[in-house]
Amino acid sequence: MAGGEHRRLGMWLFLASLTMLFGGCLVGFIVIRLQAPEWPPAGSPGLPGAFWLSTVLLVLISVLLTAVQRSFRDGSGGSSARLLTVTVILGIAFVLSQVSGWARLTAASQLPQNNLFLFGVYVLSFLHVLHVVGGLVPLIWVTLRSRRGRYTAEDHEGITVVAMYWHFLGVVWLGILAVLVF
Repeated sequence: MAGGEHRRLGMWLFLASLTMLFGGCLVGFIVIRLQAPEWPPAGSPGLPGAFWLSTVLLVLISVLLTAVQRSFRDGSGGSSARLLTVTVILGIAFVLSQVSGWARLTAASQLPQNNLFLFGVYVLSFLHVLHVVGGLVPLIWVTLRSRRGRYTAEDHEGITVVAMYWHFLGVVWLGILAVLVF
């Protein structure tokens, strides 16, 4: 197995474990929801607008990472460092957007201890943000390496595995939104 294949296999195994973590949390939330006589509980707010902005940011991150991967595969990775820098900025904007959503809920006295819906909103979104923050570290790393010209059409596996992780985060976020909204 070549070095790149080892990295991708490692990422697939890591994503499988995260799938179990997020899947278990989502199933637990769904079970609680299905047992509730009324859902969402009376007085529960809708999701903050910042959460919808966060969704757009994650979609843009996936689009940019796909463009970066394509540019390296095509042998024209010249603009990749700039695209990766924008991706880092969007990742940070995602975190700030989530914090803004929590701040709005908190300011409106919509706290996790008020009901199970709000508890789920806070816990699921916070768990996801922790993984986004964790994903910013390798994203910044590959951005710096890209700026130094360390990736080529033949060797850009670092970008590939980071993109796999961020695409996963996007899918998980869509799953969280679906469970919270419907």
